[in-house]
Amino acid sequence: MLPVLEDSWTRVQDTLRERAGAAAHAAWLANLRPVMLERGVVYLEASNRLTADRVRTLFRPLLEDVLSADFGIQLTVEVQVPESVRFDALEVSPQQPVIDDGNRTAYLVLKAQVAGRPLPSTLFFLHGPTGVGKTFLLRWWREQFGARTAWFDLPHLFKAFQSAHQERRVDSLHEELCRPEPLVIDELHRVAGKEKLQAFLVAVLRARELAQVPTLLASRWHPRDIRDLDTSLMTMLMAGFVAAIERPGAAGRLRYLRALEGTPSRNGRAAAIESLAQKTVGGYPEVRAAWAATRAGTLPPKYLELIDPARVFARLRDRVAERCAVAVADLCGKRQGRAISRARKVLAWLCLQNGLSGSEVGRFLCGRTRAAVSYMALTLQEEMKTSSELRTLVEELG
Repeated sequence: MLPVLEDSWTRVQDTLRERAGAAAHAAWLANLRPVMLERGVVYLEASNRLTADRVRTLFRPLLEDVLSADFGIQLTVEVQVPESVRFDALEVSPQQPVIDDGNRTAYLVLKAQVAGRPLPSTLFFLHGPTGVGKTFLLRWWREQFGARTAWFDLPHLFKAFQSAHQERRVDSLHEELCRPEPLVIDELHRVAGKEKLQAFLVAVLRARELAQVPTLLASRWHPRDIRDLDTSLMTMLMAGFVAAIERPGAAGRLRYLRALEGTPSRNGRAAAIESLAQKTVGGYPEVRAAWAATRAGTLPPKYLELIDPARVFARLRDRVAERCAVAVADLCGKRQGRAISRARKVLAWLCLQNGLSGSEVGRFLCGRTRAAVSYMALTLQEEMKTSSELRTLVEELG
């Protein structure tokens, strides 16, 4: 479809020049570039945000009219700009999710919640098929929120509930989930058919609603479509903010593929990436698999780190543990000791240098706070000023 769009774009230039005026065409329209046509939407790319804003304001109706006449069907036009001029930079990650029409509503609501704007509910229910980035969006929200957050996926919560029930400490688990801190429960659709757990969740959600504490839930299905769901629980879920997250659209797929590809997505492989974004259908795993297939075994060595920051941490953790002769369990555990403490500081510093946030590093380091991670990095920097041995160690590992 891209070649067809490019041919049409070439054909309509004279008409656009005549109707917009030669000066306006040269200033605002001549350098637009067609990148995709999907579901009656033509995606054009401008070189900068000023041009994109100007075209949207003044020329979108003209573009839609001319392109619709050329194709013989009614089309709408979207004008976008590259997210960053540095296409070799990390543009997409769980802490910087792709935002497009498929998830923009959920993103804006969560962003408003982080900003402290008044919302009618503290319960947020996100639903959508596998691979659309629900968990990524929740991780982004947790990083933006900044406070300690309790996080469960439903299978682990179910195991915790079973253990608590057998040991007669359900009240203790209830208190844990009702602490005055945000709570995230992923894969909530797996609560289907678990009557006792559903009743337990009703009590937890009621208590959290009274305390006005944020609760974020993610599910493959809308509450109405979860099998054998208790009516009380369904009512509570639907009383919160319910938002669907759909598979990425054309713009989302293109941005994601450009981030995976890096610099070549803007020069040698630009056409291939745009064509792949046009042809691939599905969620991010399908897009990623289709892209990997085009690389014929030449994947960038760190591209999976776009998806999972735990890979960055694990890579650095193993290197530090080996170089410093410290057990991985000790490095990420609670044990103290001069060698362990120094290795832990080195690991924290390297993680921050590789783009992980302080809260991410703290979570991987057995639940330490962001402040503790910052302190480790600062003390290491001070120690490196007086220790050439330590500087050499850090340089070798970096």
